[in-house]
Amino acid sequence: MLFEIETKRTRDGHLEPRCSPGRSDLSGLYHLGRTLGRGHFAVVKLARHVNTGQLVAVKMIDKTKLDVMATSHLLQEVRCMRLVQHPNVVRLYEVIDTPTTLYLVMESGGEDTT
Repeated sequence: MLFEIETKRTRDGHLEPRCSPGRSDLSGLYHLGRTLGRGHFAVVKLARHVNTGQLVAVKMIDKTKLDVMATSHLLQEVRCMRLVQHPNVVRLYEVIDTPTTLYLVMESGGEDTT
């Protein structure tokens, strides 16, 4: 299932998701829970869709830490992830691209937020 993310327009005209780290939500559609993992360029959080209750994992990739080649490889990987649908592969539901962050909304492992 794909979810549309509410965005706001920045002064320079870019679209960004409405995300408030203090409120722990993304666009008012996902409640961000605990951190599942952390790497050099990204943080993965467990999240729950506000309306459906569906658990997802949101990978938040800091694009400011990526060079041109790494960004190109990342976008190619995302294109491939969108094509793959297999029971043994985590499904990619939604991609939210902003000037500084790439959000990948993916199938979770089924953990609870408690």
